[in-house]
Amino acid sequence: MTLALFSAAVLTALTALHLVPDKVSLEVGATSDREIRAPRSARYEDKAATAALRQQFLATVAPQYEVDPYAAQSAEGAVQQVFARLETARSQATTQPVSERVQPLAEKLLRDLDLELSPESVRVALELDRRTFEALPAHARRLVLDGMGLPGGIHEGTDDLQRAADLVASRARSLPLASGARTLVREVAQHALRPTLAFSAEKTEEARRQVAAAVKPVMASIAFGEPIIHKGEIVTEEHLAKFTALGLRQPRLDWMGVFYLALFMIGVVALIGAYLYRFHRPVYNDRRLLWLLVLIVVGSIALFKVAGTALGVKLETAQYGYFGTLCVSVAGMLIAVLLHPALATMVAGLLSLHLGIMTNLDLRFAGVALISSLVGIHGFSRIRDRGDVVRTLLYLCLANTVAIWVLGSLSGNTLPDLLTGAAWGIGASMLACLGTWLGVALLERPFGITTHFGLLELSDMNRPALRRLLQEAPGTYIHSLTVGQLAEAAAEAIGADALLARVGAYYHDLGKVMRPYCFVENQTVENIHNRLNPTLSKLVVTSHIKDGVELAREYRIPAAIVDFIRSHHGTGLVKYFYHQAMLACDGETPLPEHHFRYEGPRPRTKEAGIVMLADSVEGAVRAAVAERPDPARIQSIVSHIIHDKAADGQLAECDLTFRDLSKVEAAFTRILQGIFHARIKYPEPLTVEGQKLNGLSDGTASERTPSAVDAGADREGRRELAGS
Repeated sequence: MTLALFSAAVLTALTALHLVPDKVSLEVGATSDREIRAPRSARYEDKAATAALRQQFLATVAPQYEVDPYAAQSAEGAVQQVFARLETARSQATTQPVSERVQPLAEKLLRDLDLELSPESVRVALELDRRTFEALPAHARRLVLDGMGLPGGIHEGTDDLQRAADLVASRARSLPLASGARTLVREVAQHALRPTLAFSAEKTEEARRQVAAAVKPVMASIAFGEPIIHKGEIVTEEHLAKFTALGLRQPRLDWMGVFYLALFMIGVVALIGAYLYRFHRPVYNDRRLLWLLVLIVVGSIALFKVAGTALGVKLETAQYGYFGTLCVSVAGMLIAVLLHPALATMVAGLLSLHLGIMTNLDLRFAGVALISSLVGIHGFSRIRDRGDVVRTLLYLCLANTVAIWVLGSLSGNTLPDLLTGAAWGIGASMLACLGTWLGVALLERPFGITTHFGLLELSDMNRPALRRLLQEAPGTYIHSLTVGQLAEAAAEAIGADALLARVGAYYHDLGKVMRPYCFVENQTVENIHNRLNPTLSKLVVTSHIKDGVELAREYRIPAAIVDFIRSHHGTGLVKYFYHQAMLACDGETPLPEHHFRYEGPRPRTKEAGIVMLADSVEGAVRAAVAERPDPARIQSIVSHIIHDKAADGQLAECDLTFRDLSKVEAAFTRILQGIFHARIKYPEPLTVEGQKLNGLSDGTASERTPSAVDAGADREGRRELAGS
């Protein structure tokens, strides 16, 4: 509660700084000795703007129409007139061929009736039999009536007439006539179409008068940061009106505004607290992480508010907003990397809203800040290598440019403003990525957080701990690399953190460098456990957990990776030495199983559970099928080990589901079958004696004595499993 109230008070104080403007004592006729910008937005009446707005509204008045009662009658008359002319032409006695009569008749119709019939239609009209020709006017009238029945009517002077003509053409295609006759009817019907709604000048003028009367006086707005008067400019009455509207002549703190601002900040802090309690309980219960969240949020707002003043720079309105966008983006990306992407999304949304308030409700900057933050959060929460950082930077530049261009266009910005804004967006993207990188570097270790940036550094094979593992326990090193491949593939299959699983696998057996000769993967001559009793062997083997934790502290390995070292065996049974101990006591004395179990803890995360399974599976498969690869056997071993670990309760404290285990099993099987695949055995070169025997002239085959290598290859050795 104390932390919440402190956060709300600090946020209110930082936000309220812009509520107290500087006093302006200039009078009309005086020369301004400095540039004065609006500390907040204000409104006042602007008569010139009102007149311009009235003209704009008048320009939007649509033409008014009234119904023409004679339109249908006129259209039918046009149809009758055309067919009457065609009938007259048909009935004229002439010896001219039809082909010679077509062109003169078409020109006459165009001249007298303004009807442009195609030559083919004129020819059809002259050649049709009488019965068919006499039926054409009725078809044309029906088409005309259909076309003039267009929904909404046919408005004079608009494209409605063309739409009606298109409708007539569509209906004409279904007429029960020959193709040429249908074309003739269509052309006549399209010619006869008439507007059903005629333009009314009186009604249009009345509509313009009503619109003009409805226009209200325009209140001119002064935007936050807008220059009111420039240095060296003479003060006018308009300037004084703006000073008065802004409260610059008698400045005072708007206590009511401060009160509402405080309520808003308390609500925001309470909302974030409720969200943390409901969805991010580990962060809510960790005071160290809460202070980190407060530090990031307060720091971003403080940087936004005081950076320009501290540098002695007077930012313009747009520059102020773009700088705020930068601060919001950095805060969102830092929270995504250091805490959680979902929490970062919520905080970024609230900070974007706060930016809108700080810029006097200019939603353009709030929108740009939100889009920029979301893109940055998505990119930085999935960082796997340096290439991801570059891609995130490119996506952020593109998102900022598009958002600024779109929202700026909607706000009426000019092309130069849009270009300037795009440049600011690209610059803010670069600074945001740089700021996030530096912020993570500064905050990661003090607050005990392991981020993907830190994991990428830990995955470097030249790290001192991994170099020592390679030099002193090469078998364990190779084993760890293979476990890392398995864990990464399985984590990707179930949607877990693949990078964390891989890096945790690299370090899980770090403790074996203290006594590498005690572990079978590093033994080349003798298995030391052949000379030790099972109880002592168990102590030696299990001690690599404690040794690994101590070495991790020595090498300053983060706690998140130390958890993998502690839990990669859980409380599992050291089965080999337990069975050896059971054989040694001949079953006479019951042997407590818990004496041969690891101390734990069991894995508490999906990633730790995956590494436990990968560690067990890799060792078992390598021991069982290294000499005789068998895909079916590999799958059987993987399935058995996973079910055995689950049945033993080793996965009870992590969030792995049965569906997850199925996907993990499939991933393990695929990778291991690729590693332990069958190979062709190449023949060994013949010895000098063998070559001589092979070249004997009698051609008889000589039996070659098997070499030591052949004998060794034919013999199957059994390797004892000891702590791997």
